Amino acid sequence: MKCKFCEWQKHYKKIYENAHAVAVWGSPYVRGHVKVILKRHADNLTELSHEEANSIMDAWLKVGKAIEKVIHPSIINWQINCNWTRHVHGHIYPRWQADPDWGEPIRLPTHEQERNKDYFVKELSPDDKRRIEDLLFHHA
Repeated sequence: MKCKFCEWQKHYKKIYENAHAVAVWGSPYVRGHVKVILKRHADNLTELSHEEANSIMDAWLKVGKAIEKVIHPSIINWQINCNWTRHVHGHIYPRWQADPDWGEPIRLPTHEQERNKDYFVKELSPDDKRRIEDLLFHHA
């Protein structure tokens, strides 16, 4: 059975793609959150070729620059994961000094908070999403 990142097309909307990586919109609970996913399945960064590593970093940088240009965060937090979903992927988390958890790790809702709709959605506006996508699709 393939993991959800191997079958990303079924679960996510693509906003950028290159030879070895794809970027998709992430959680609606973090404004501007993007996941950057290695196209082939790999459990750990040490399994990547130099070409794949460069490709995933290129995707991170291009998406991060588009996010900065459109929504102007105070800073971007970058995170690489391979633990919960055993597939190399990373997160782009735009942050603002006005965030209630500024200077601390991102706080995502628990599954119970999500089920109970007991968490504030901070999703980007459709216009901001479109502007970021336009930058990535037309200037990549």
